[in-house]
Amino acid sequence: MRLTLYQRWIRSEILFDVERAAVGIIGCKSYGVHMNGYVHKDGQVMMWVGKRAPNKAKYPGCYDNMVAGGISTGYGVWDTLLKEADEEASIPEEIMSRAKPVGAITYTIVNDYGTAPEVEFVYDLELPLDFVPKNADGEVAGFELMTIDQLKEVVVTDKFKTNCAGVVIDFMIRHGLVEPDNTPDYVEIISLLHTKHPF
Repeated sequence: MRLTLYQRWIRSEILFDVERAAVGIIGCKSYGVHMNGYVHKDGQVMMWVGKRAPNKAKYPGCYDNMVAGGISTGYGVWDTLLKEADEEASIPEEIMSRAKPVGAITYTIVNDYGTAPEVEFVYDLELPLDFVPKNADGEVAGFELMTIDQLKEVVVTDKFKTNCAGVVIDFMIRHGLVEPDNTPDYVEIISLLHTKHPF
């Protein structure tokens, strides 16, 4: 059984811890950190994506960001990123020191379990060409190095975990890999990646 606690606070005062699975039920905002791992190869940008293990409770077998995780009680953003990078992709701290914070995406999930406003802090990391990620915690079935064209095809399907797709699309926009002239919903997409939470 998974037991992961998230802190809830008002301004700087911590009020209580809540189990991760209950966040949506009580409508608390949750925070996570995601990282795009990419390389420049043969004159093009390519991105490493993970494929979630088939026994995951949510989105089994779906594509995921190379590194991602919720920020649990007792951890900060950077601490969480380092922990997840080690567990999910075996990235050494020497390489992780090059990761750059590039912003955040915000959205609200509404489903049968409740309403869950979420904030995902986003990092980019350009990886050495000879680095190949390896999972260490059993939560990732494997990794694929995809071209941007391949990503554009899969990121809009149900084969990609929804919030992770948003992180990849944000990367494409920031790196000029999708442009206003060839993306009819360009402004709406940007707006949806930075929605204002209802509370």
